[in-house]
This record gives sequence, structure tokens and C-alpha cells, in this order.
Amino acid sequence: MSDIFQGLNESQKEAVTATEGYIRVIAGAGTGKTRALTHRYAYLVEELGISPANILCITFTNKAANEMKRRIKAMLGAEFDTSFVATLHSFCTRVLREDITKLFYPDNFIVLDNIDQKKILEEVYDEMGIRMDTASFKFMIDQIRYYKNLLTYVEYLSDPGFDYSTLTSKVQSEEIMYRYIKKQRKYFGLDFFDLINFTIYLFDHYPDVLLKWQNRLCYICVDEFQDITVKEFKLIRRLSEVNQNLFVVGDPDQNIYEWRGANMDVIVNFEDWLNNPWFQNQLNLKARDIVLDRNYRSTAQILQVANSLIEKNRNRVEKQLYSELPQGEKVRFLHAKNDKEEIKYIVTQIKAHVENGGKYSDFAVLYRSNYVSRFVEQGFLGDNIPYTVYGGVGFYERAEIKDVLSYMRLIDRPEDDLSFRRIINVPRRKIGKTKLRALSDYAESHRTSLYEALRALCDTETFRGSKAREFVDKVEGLRRDAEELSVSEILQKILSVMEYELYIRESGDIERLDNVTELLRSIVTQENEFGEHLSLTAFLQTITLLRDSDAEDTNDCVRIMTIHTAKGLEFDQVFLVGLTEGIFPSARSLEERQEEALEEERRLCFVAVTRARQKLFLTESEGFGVKGFSKVPSRFIFDIDPEYLEIIGQIPEELQAEFKTQSKVFDKTQPSVCRVGDQVRHKVFGEGMVEEVDEKNRIYYIRFVNGRKPIRWNYKGLSHIFT
Repeated sequence: MSDIFQGLNESQKEAVTATEGYIRVIAGAGTGKTRALTHRYAYLVEELGISPANILCITFTNKAANEMKRRIKAMLGAEFDTSFVATLHSFCTRVLREDITKLFYPDNFIVLDNIDQKKILEEVYDEMGIRMDTASFKFMIDQIRYYKNLLTYVEYLSDPGFDYSTLTSKVQSEEIMYRYIKKQRKYFGLDFFDLINFTIYLFDHYPDVLLKWQNRLCYICVDEFQDITVKEFKLIRRLSEVNQNLFVVGDPDQNIYEWRGANMDVIVNFEDWLNNPWFQNQLNLKARDIVLDRNYRSTAQILQVANSLIEKNRNRVEKQLYSELPQGEKVRFLHAKNDKEEIKYIVTQIKAHVENGGKYSDFAVLYRSNYVSRFVEQGFLGDNIPYTVYGGVGFYERAEIKDVLSYMRLIDRPEDDLSFRRIINVPRRKIGKTKLRALSDYAESHRTSLYEALRALCDTETFRGSKAREFVDKVEGLRRDAEELSVSEILQKILSVMEYELYIRESGDIERLDNVTELLRSIVTQENEFGEHLSLTAFLQTITLLRDSDAEDTNDCVRIMTIHTAKGLEFDQVFLVGLTEGIFPSARSLEERQEEALEEERRLCFVAVTRARQKLFLTESEGFGVKGFSKVPSRFIFDIDPEYLEIIGQIPEELQAEFKTQSKVFDKTQPSVCRVGDQVRHKVFGEGMVEEVDEKNRIYYIRFVNGRKPIRWNYKGLSHIFT
């Protein structure tokens, strides 16, 4: 008993010994929740004598599950069975291995990963004669995921007599989904969404299977409960109905995944959700609350900033993080005149620390969106600061950046075969392996470049049916224009004339467009600072030198990453950069989800702040921002009580006034003016009726006459849609 309680504070001890009933633990950042979870597990086994076969502990990542298993085995022995410490997908796989035969699937079904999904889509695309590229794979996988939320597909996948020839559509995306489903059934493969959906369907239609698992699982624990979806909660709640022992741990202030389905209201109003009317088995359940608020990670100065920031949110469970660690240094906020000054300050702080005996790995640089890394990477490369992009790829290594730079190189040097090979089919121009082989043979025999070979052969029979002539004409036009245009204008021409921007937009991956936009913004800034005409050749040489000077990979390097990637990590010193209104909080998120998005963005900022152990730096700079606005400090800076900040740099009064204007623009809302059943008219689609109003996400679903399904529109689009 003493070993189990060793090192625990009173709140943690309370959580460890709270074994019976429905219990909600609100565990703030850095409060030792994993320690409490593992010690509670050991308490159940050693002191209550519960078998590990009767304890289910759900985590949301394999990394978290493995860490819990490691700690449990360190306490109870290496031979200890921790197979029920698992992700929800792993648990569902185990359920299905036992009973999926009832759904006419073999128990050795295949679990499909992303690569498997792509391979199935490749088969479908090939059958339908559709171009194959990474962008359309991602888009279709997202569409399939959305379709599978409906759950109805499980019914016919598990019906051995279902006639799959009835699954057909004239809408291309729907036809792709139907063919994907058919092939999935043929291979007896289930993807991650299927694992949960099939388990729910199995429990719904075979009560004996559900009862077996309800009786088996005497104690259920769920970690990171703030990230749970409604579907996942329904599954877990049903499993707990017999023994009624459900222990959930999470922090509403760290919910940063609402955009992908997490519903933090489940943890905020836990008892109400336990007794939701859509549960057949109404039990009038009561929940007990425990709060972990002693932080073991950060200094008191950092926690003051975190508390001051997050208390501006309304949808949360009230708590104040505190620490018994030393007070520490004040959090510094830098307002710089431009991003060069911003990165210079960061580099200076890092170099001073290393010169005093510290390590580069003591630092992390965090940002809201991937494209913000551009000025950080450029600054680090220029000053030989070793770094690694954690959980991602460097800015200049991203596919879309490589693509547009390859176009620019081909315009500057048509003999660049590497660039030609990269972009000749991006977007697709029906120039496949056979045609490329013909180009290579011609280029080799005539001692010329692939592009010159294409110029010579584009009108021949070999290239009939392709877009070879169109490509050559466009490149020649861009080469002529390049003599008179600035580098930024050349890039804009590439995006429009070569239809690369359209290609990205059609993929549905807006982050890729953000990266290209950031490259364009950086070029405009460079042109303004250059003082004379910046040639395309000079620009490309600068980019090449930057990339070639990349420091050797080393463990002692600065970690740079998005805040989403940093979730669950901690660092001695943290720079939170790019704190600019419209970037953080994201203007796009605010437009789409308004108040809900603002609170989630603030929670994301809270997560970033609480990654720091000893020092925290908040930075932003003036310059060109999103949507043509000037860059102004993020509202999150103004959310923090200024007495908790050491402010470096003066924010001009005109920028403060500009901030008020911008925040109103980004916050602009349009109240719902239609209700379900209202008749509407569209200038193209004609008469229609509102079938559904999504108040939370500010969406209308409207079915027009002869429409096969409702069309989705944002509130803000009403003025453009209706006449």
C-alpha cells in the first residue's frame, strides 16, 4: 500500500482510491494524471484483487498506451498482462476477433491502414480511368470517413446476400465510395472507422455479445476524455452499464480536436450525458468529481499566464493551476518590427543559452500552422542553428513548395531535367511512363534536355491526346513574361496559368495553399527589402544556398513543430511564435465556427503555454498579414494580464486601433435567418427547402427541386445564394 501511494499528493490519492461508481477527474496540464492512472490500476490489482482481465483502460494513442503499460509493469512486474491497456481501436479489434463471425466476416479480417486504403483507391481509380495523385487520395479518404459516420453501410457489408450491383451512382465521388466499399468487403478489410462502427453494430444486434463484455469489464477507465466523440462515448457508456464503474480523466481546457469530431461537452456536462435520453437503459446515474490542479511541470510565472489566458473561455470546468516549484522568470512578450527582427531575437536567446553551457535541445519553437515555420527555418539556417521539424517536414521540403520552385527553375533553366520530371504531370497532363521514356530516348540521342525534347515532339503522334502542346505553350509564355515580371508576379502566374492553385483547391487540403501563400508573402517581403530588382535567378540561388546550408542532423537540436504536434510534450524553454491576429487565432476557423472556434483556439494557446517548464517567450511582428491586413498582435496577448508579462518592444497606437478593426472583421457573425421547413429560391438551383439547421457550426442543409441530396451552405453565404 505504501508503495502505491508513494509520491502522490492528496488529490491524486483520492483519485487512486476512487474505484466505485462514475467518476470524473479534471486533470490540468502537468498535474501528474498518468501517475494517478497507473497507481490506481495497481491499487485495483494489488489491494482490491481485481484481475487485469476485468480492467479496461482506454487511451487515445498507442504512445500513451505503451507508456502506461511500461509504468504498470515497473510497479507490478514485467510478466504482468496489460493487454486491456489499449486504444479504443485496439479494444474494438479484440472484440471483433472474438465475435465478428456473427456479421459474416472471418475472425482473421484485415485491419486496413492508410497505405492499404490508398492501394484500394488506386484500384478504383484505375478501373474508372481517374488520375491518381496524393491530393485526391486524401480528399476521397476524408469523403469515405464522412460517409461512414452514417453507420448504415455496416448493415449491407454484414449481409452475405446483399446485391452490391445496386451500389452505383452517376456522381463520381459517390461511385468511388461505393466501389471502395465493395472492394473492402471482397478483401474482408476494416479500416479504423469500421472497427468502432462494426463493434457498435455488433452490440446493437447481438445483446448476448454486449452482455458478455459488460460482465467481463468490471472497471473501465478512459484517459484524455476531453477528446472523446459522441459515438465513442455511447460505446463506452454501454459497456459500463452492468458494473457501473467508469473512471474518466481529462481536461476541458486542453480539448483541441473539436474540428475532427471531439465533443468536449461530454466531459463538461458529464452527468447529463450519462443520463441522456437516447440510452435505452436509463439508470439515473450520479457522478463524483475530483480535481487535479497542482502542476509539477511549469514555474508559477508560466502558470499565471496560462490561468489568465484560459479563464476568458466560458465553456470549461473552473480550476486554477498552481505550482510549488520556484517562481521562475517572468514570461517575455516580444513585439518586433518584422519577422527578421523576431527571428533574430529568438536566435540570440538560443545562442546565449548554448554559450553558457546549455543545449539546443532545451528549446522548442511552437506555431499555429505549418507555414509559419518558414521564417523560423530560414533564420536558423542562416545562423547555423541545428533544428529538426518534429512530426512533419521542413517548409522547403513540402511537396507543394517543391512543386512551385520546380516550375520557377524550369522557367529560369529549361535544361533542368529534375524539375521537369517533378512537375510535368502536376497537375496531370496524360504524359505517362511510355511518353516519358520516348522523351528520354530523344533527349539522349540528340544530347538535349527533356523539355527541349518535349518541344520537338509535342505535336507528334506519340503525344496525341495529352496536354503536351498546351504545357509547352504555357512555359514559353511564362519564360517571355519572366523578363519583365517580379519574382512574386512570376509565382502568381504559375499558380494561375499552370492551374496549380486550382489543383490544390480541388484536393481540399487548404493547408497546402497556406504554405504556397506564405512563400509568396516571403518573396514580396524580400523584394521590398532588396532595394533593387530581384531576379528569378538570384532568388532561386538564395533558396538553394539556404537548403544546402542545412546543419547535419543531431540529437542536440531545436525542435520546431505545430502546437497540435506538441500536445503531450514538454520542454525547458518554449518560443510561441507568430502570435498574429488571423494566424492565431485562425481567421479561417473563426469564419467557419465562430465562438466555438475562438474558444478552441484559446485552448490551443493554453496547451502551447503549458508545454514550457522554465522559460516562455511569446513573439509576433509587424508586416503583411492575412487577407491583405497588416499584421497585428493576437487577441490572446491582450487576454493575458499585462502584469504577468515582461514586454519587449512598443505596439504602435495605430496597430492597436487596427487590431480592434480586424478582430471585429474576423468575429463578424450572421444570425440564422431561416428555419427548418422554410422555402427558399436559388438563381440556378431554383426552389428548395431548408431540411436542417446546424446552429453550432452555422450550416444550412437545403434540398432543391430534383436534388438527390441536401446541399450544405454556411450562414455567411446566404446573401450570395438566395434571390
